[in-house]
Amino acid sequence: MNGWPAGTPIPNTVFEIYNYRTGKLVDTVRTDKNGVAVSKPLPLGRYKVVESQAAEFYGLDKTPIEVELEFAGQIVKTAMTNKSLYTNVSIKKTGYAEVMPGQSIQYDLSGIANNSTASLTSFFWRDILPTQAVRLDKIITGTYNVPGNYKVVYQTNLSNGTWRTMYDNLSTMQNHTLDASPTALGLASNEYVTAFMVSFGVVPANFRQVEAPRIYCSVLPQLTGGTQFVNQADVGGVYGSQWIMATSRWVTRVYKPSEPLPRTGY
Repeated sequence: MNGWPAGTPIPNTVFEIYNYRTGKLVDTVRTDKNGVAVSKPLPLGRYKVVESQAAEFYGLDKTPIEVELEFAGQIVKTAMTNKSLYTNVSIKKTGYAEVMPGQSIQYDLSGIANNSTASLTSFFWRDILPTQAVRLDKIITGTYNVPGNYKVVYQTNLSNGTWRTMYDNLSTMQNHTLDASPTALGLASNEYVTAFMVSFGVVPANFRQVEAPRIYCSVLPQLTGGTQFVNQADVGGVYGSQWIMATSRWVTRVYKPSEPLPRTGY
């Protein structure tokens, strides 16, 4: 993320120094631009140095380093290497390449994952519907490799950007079938879902789907043959103060059968 090669001194790393015998915190230090931190003068004795806050994009190593001051004026030097973190998320969306007006359409999601070597907060995957072409009917949530709970929220053309809860407290270990029809959601006659989001909160490194989610929609009957519409899905999470995002799009063409050919022969 920062382009620093291995071996670069790391600033803004915080260490706590504890008295080995009593466990009392005696000093807190932070590395400077040269990756160096210096404690205040300490009494003779044994101490533990523990990393308490890693610099951004580096993994925290809480393995204590033991040091001992044996005579007055002694300077004890020690070093620690932090491994850089890798941040990445993924999602892939596929569906029908061609549909008829009024037909039911299915989208499949795959590769939904936090591929990072760190946990992410506010992790989600989201589907933004091409409402000029389809209406949402049903969601198959899929399953995931880490036990937990999540919720599904949605927006409509009349919600003014506000997210409403569709279903809550769903288990990541169960594959749920969610009725997302206007009747099930209690929508007005002129209201329809424009987007929905599956929200997990905090997920660990290597969090990923097991069974694939699916989305079922109905194609609007008034569409014109030869036109196209795009469905977009994205996934994201926060590391530190930075959003880590990925997007997948799928294009579908609308097909209409031509008029019957004239009869041939005698």
